Amino acid sequence: MGKSKSGKMVMMTAVLVLSLAVSGIAGAAAGITTMKKDSMELMNLRQAAGMYGYSIEWSSKDRSVSLVYMDKMMDDGEMMDDGMKPAGKMIKVWIGSKKIMVDGKNVNLNMAPALYDGSTYVVNTVIADYMKPAKAMK
Repeated sequence: MGKSKSGKMVMMTAVLVLSLAVSGIAGAAAGITTMKKDSMELMNLRQAAGMYGYSIEWSSKDRSVSLVYMDKMMDDGEMMDDGMKPAGKMIKVWIGSKKIMVDGKNVNLNMAPALYDGSTYVVNTVIADYMKPAKAMK
């Protein structure tokens, strides 16, 4: 009976390790640089902006980054019509503040955006909930 429990424990551990490894590979495949701060993973905002069709502007005056969604264009200049639209078309984050603005509405984050090596890093929530396109409802 002892061997059965230890066998299950080994199997559960193996599944957990494999799932963590796969999620790490998926994150790396997305091409967005990450960093750890206070045991939380932060993602490079400029890379995400480029990936999801946002223009980006830094303001040194108030230490903020403004993002504006630009409809993605194909190489031949035609608009892509894949039904994908982001949750937010205008996003503004301030370094050191847990408050961001999404389409004119204040949103609270669990960690403030941070500067590291000249780049802005944000919690995944900013990207997953407000930048990453979702299939449009028809």
